[in-house]
Amino acid sequence: MPESKSRHPHKHTHQQHPHHTTTEITAKPKKANRAVIVAVIFFAVLGLCIGLFIDATSLATLFSGTALGAAAGFFAGTLISKNLSGK
Repeated sequence: MPESKSRHPHKHTHQQHPHHTTTEITAKPKKANRAVIVAVIFFAVLGLCIGLFIDATSLATLFSGTALGAAAGFFAGTLISKNLSGK
């Protein structure tokens, strides 16, 4: 069959073998758990909004609402990450 002149030839790349031996094992860096981070931020903002609704003039109320929301977000995020990972 004739080849199209506008088609570029395929480049076949060869797999590169690693230069280290099999006895040299490197540890994979642990991924940041994004579900926990997103849940903590979301629940902290939600707790801040609830604190604003309760009493916007009291800093203690705003801080406690934010802290309780962040704590709830941490626990919710860990549950979400466990369910997503299948463990």
